[in-house]
Amino acid sequence: MKKEILRFVLKIFPKRKVMVGIPAIIKNSKGEILLGKRSNKMIYYSNLWGLPGGIAEYGETIESAIKREIKEEIGIDSMIIRYGKAFMQMPVKECPFQSLNIPVYCKIKGTPKARDETSKVKWFKPREIRKMKLAYSHKKILENEEIIK
Repeated sequence: MKKEILRFVLKIFPKRKVMVGIPAIIKNSKGEILLGKRSNKMIYYSNLWGLPGGIAEYGETIESAIKREIKEEIGIDSMIIRYGKAFMQMPVKECPFQSLNIPVYCKIKGTPKARDETSKVKWFKPREIRKMKLAYSHKKILENEEIIK
């Protein structure tokens, strides 16, 4: 089943295209970062923790894409505070797509709950995240933003 889905995805997104990824950096008053654990049904990076967010759809602005993704994944409303440093994720064995990631710092309204592609949500201290393996290039993004070192 997963191979069939991968073939379908590869038809839609040929490898030579660059997608725009929008990971959200959400901090609470304690300085903790919100991460979501990807569902075991996901083709890429299943069961790994990562920043909420996703890929912008054709015709979407960064703001509308991140609002949609956060609502889908953790069921809450969000607002962009500021943009982080763009980061190019090159194709790797775990994920054969190239993406330009534009991290956004967001504030949220409500209590995050796991939905859709996310099996759990949890707040982590930056020192905890340093020791974790994260999905996609999320660890590198947090390092670039000097949240973890």
